[in-house]
Amino acid sequence: MILGIETSDLLCSVAYIKDDRILAEYSHELPKQHAALVGSLVENAGKFLAVNKLTALNFMEDLKLVAVSIGPGSFTGLRIGLSYAQGLCLGKQIPLVGISNHQVLADNCPDGHKNVFTLIDARQGEVYLATMIRNHTFFKIKDHRIVDKNNLVNEIDKNAVLICSDKVCLSESIKYELIKKHIQLITSARYAAALTAKIGWRKYQDTGADNLADLEPLYIRSFAGIR
Repeated sequence: MILGIETSDLLCSVAYIKDDRILAEYSHELPKQHAALVGSLVENAGKFLAVNKLTALNFMEDLKLVAVSIGPGSFTGLRIGLSYAQGLCLGKQIPLVGISNHQVLADNCPDGHKNVFTLIDARQGEVYLATMIRNHTFFKIKDHRIVDKNNLVNEIDKNAVLICSDKVCLSESIKYELIKKHIQLITSARYAAALTAKIGWRKYQDTGADNLADLEPLYIRSFAGIR
């Protein structure tokens, strides 16, 4: 069984999956409450599994892997989720993998596309833009950078796929320029602990666990106040 933890945005989400099937997924959207929420969500979802006999009475006994979102996203939220995951994995001797939100977005790419970019809001009129590479069963980040929205189209190749969530606000003029370059825009992607868990399992099978002590949030931009 795999536990996924997503705390990179307003949504605090945890999920348990097994054999690529979601056993339980609990989510709450409460600003600045991730520290109080994440542990209780993990515990409550686990107890739900035990009560419904979907896992052992002590659900932690069935836990084989933890996958946690490492951003980019909320500075505070990312640190809370990662710190919780590191503490849990250290105490229970469970392997840990970090999954970027860019990888979660790229997982929404239609089959057959190789030229893939992902987009995350960075505020201040900027976005986090990543070039993605498909690696067997999941995407890896080739490179990532902060880009001014007004220069976004120039940073993306013709005939590419650009994937973001519906929270990214792009002007009609930018969308028009994307169309002119035959760039397919997908805005239906979302972040969720279940997706983090599924991608985490694929990554673990391919490259193994991350170093528990060395894993850090993918901030890209230096901290500049509470987000």
